[in-house]
Amino acid sequence: MKCLITILTVFCIALVMVAGCTTPVEPDTTPETTAPTATPTVLPDLRPQPTDVVPLYQQVSIQISKNTVATDPWISVVFAGGGGQSYVVSMQATVIRSDGGIETEIAQSPGIQTTLMFAGTTRDDRAIVNVTYTDGMTYTVKDELVPFQNINP
Repeated sequence: MKCLITILTVFCIALVMVAGCTTPVEPDTTPETTAPTATPTVLPDLRPQPTDVVPLYQQVSIQISKNTVATDPWISVVFAGGGGQSYVVSMQATVIRSDGGIETEIAQSPGIQTTLMFAGTTRDDRAIVNVTYTDGMTYTVKDELVPFQNINP
């Protein structure tokens, strides 16, 4: 009988070891989830800056306008000439939209009524016009806010 008890004891111990009950239980390790960090939204700088002082004999006129059609807002930059138009090499216009978009276009040797067209928004946008002259100087001649004027007040 002692032999039978010994065999049963050894058999039970063997079953426990085979079943894996002798290994220590480790807690489940779930990866720690981190909350996504919000990236700060950089808003476009729509504040016009002061323009340069252009010498009197090089002054030109630039006209900036925006249409009032909400389905297709656009901005036009028109070279209107002036006393210094014969000295102009190029006109560069940059539009910074309120939705963050930035567009730049250049007109080489612009003549009167040379027009650059840009996509606009139904909010305030900013237009910057730089003119380069034959002496190599570049002046910012316009930097203004171009508001969207709704036709229905």
